[in-house]
Amino acid sequence: MSGDMSGALDTSSLGPLNDVKLDYYGKRAAVAAANENIVHIWDVTDVPQKAVAQLRAHEGPVWKVAWAHPKYGSLLATCGYDMKVIIWKEVQPGNWQIAFMDTTHMASVNSCEFCPWEFGLRLACASSDGTVSILTHQTSDQQWRRAAFPAHAGGAQAVSWGAVQLRDGVMSSSMRLVSGGFDNSVYLWKCECGKMEGEAWQQETPLLPPFHTDWVRDVAWRPDSSTSMFASGSWDKTVVIWAQEVEGQPWRQACKLTMAGKVEALSWSVTGSVLAVSFGDGSAVLCKEAYDGNFEVVGKVSETGFTEVPNSLNYGTNLNPNQQQAQAPVEEAQQKVSLSSELQAQQQAVLDSFGMT
Repeated sequence: MSGDMSGALDTSSLGPLNDVKLDYYGKRAAVAAANENIVHIWDVTDVPQKAVAQLRAHEGPVWKVAWAHPKYGSLLATCGYDMKVIIWKEVQPGNWQIAFMDTTHMASVNSCEFCPWEFGLRLACASSDGTVSILTHQTSDQQWRRAAFPAHAGGAQAVSWGAVQLRDGVMSSSMRLVSGGFDNSVYLWKCECGKMEGEAWQQETPLLPPFHTDWVRDVAWRPDSSTSMFASGSWDKTVVIWAQEVEGQPWRQACKLTMAGKVEALSWSVTGSVLAVSFGDGSAVLCKEAYDGNFEVVGKVSETGFTEVPNSLNYGTNLNPNQQQAQAPVEEAQQKVSLSSELQAQQQAVLDSFGMT
């Protein structure tokens, strides 16, 4: 079954694109073209969509763009090959000015992302110089502060903020990051929020075991406060999803997906129920969590729109058709047992609530 395309941006005049991001309300799109050093802002509320601004300050290709939460106004971060990180502010509709520029990195800045709004106004950046930098806006003097730490010896490619965690209804003060690099590694980092003078990022232990065999092109933390989960995508044509039930416990590999091409980008849906995996040819697949905790590819996205992928639990694996057919009855039986047990548990919970046995 095919889905309908809800809208499209005519970017044919821009050529290939490095990154496209919608703002919090899905009303504007920031577009970084590969063949120029300009970031284009589009209004996508009407049809046809229209370009409303061009941001010109980079002296090389812009790799990534990132919108801040609207709580902090109209802010957009950009980073690129020119080693610059620029935070833009819309002072009037369509009028964008540079609010802050960091030129401290010694090599290309490959990724940037704002933290969850609960942790304040912070931007994390990953650079080919091997470091991850954190830019923090101080409300006391309206200035930006910079902190950095070495992350990947071969260069840092991607960074993603951990979702806010709740403990007994209270927000945890721990800020967390995951980073991926040219050393084929993925690392986790932790810092206590609200201690600017002594704010220090430390690597989480135990370390994740090596699992990628090529550059880690992107990492994405699932936006879910109930569990800790993130995905990493690599040029080795795999996506690995890791989960942690309780902070401080070892991470476990929840799922490993073998893809048809080199992974370039990852993105979770707002609810964390769907993971989009993008490839260098402009196509993407959508992965959804199954009943058993594994992830299955449920659809493909291309220029023509969305196409559903039925019966795709074993997408990208090396199983031959006979093995897949043999597994199907087993998986169906396991699902029935799981659902039966869940139903019994629900029924027992209802009886317990009324003091019945």
